[in-house]
Amino acid sequence: MARAIFYDYLALIRDISDRRLTASISVKPSTLGGTANRELALNLARELCAESARLGVPFELDMEGRRMVDLTLAMAEDCARSGLPVTVALQAYLRRTGQDIDTMLDAGVTIRLVKGAYAGDLTDFDTIAEVFKDLAEMVIDWDVPFSVATHDPDILRWVERRISDYDILELAFLKGLSDETKETLASSGRRVAEYVPFGKNKEGYDARRRTYLARLNELGRSPAP
Repeated sequence: MARAIFYDYLALIRDISDRRLTASISVKPSTLGGTANRELALNLARELCAESARLGVPFELDMEGRRMVDLTLAMAEDCARSGLPVTVALQAYLRRTGQDIDTMLDAGVTIRLVKGAYAGDLTDFDTIAEVFKDLAEMVIDWDVPFSVATHDPDILRWVERRISDYDILELAFLKGLSDETKETLASSGRRVAEYVPFGKNKEGYDARRRTYLARLNELGRSPAP
């Protein structure tokens, strides 16, 4: 299964290149066999990253549950130490993320900062939002390009005030949410990306999005329009 998914991603990378699309790929390490065979997953991730670099297609490792964090970071560092450009998603609701930011940036890995969609150390909505801003400040201090992935209108307003350099920041969103905000930001000159699920097993993506929206509703909040 891992090799079949690997070849699907390989075909996607080449298709993006052939069509000259402004698009990247984001891979979950578990789909490359990360839960069963660490070395296989590391090798497959490196091969995908190398092919992406060869064809000029940005490559990202998506972060999953807690047990996958160490492997995901090892994959990212392995690619970066091999001279390959790679981005990794880091989750604000994990207490370890501040240290992981320094480790990844020191290795030359680009950061995409997210709140987290699995089970984290922090659960309070407002606490996670404040930690998110603190972690973003850490990355800003490095003066390197990075990505912020959020639908939280408060964080988005903070980002707009805090980061005036349009070249250093990408704002990332899920498909089907905050479309008005995406268009407004893009028309103002901001770099905007939309996450589109790929592959046959997108049920987990849909379930996490439903859980996120239900949680916001419980709190009397809404994502950015």
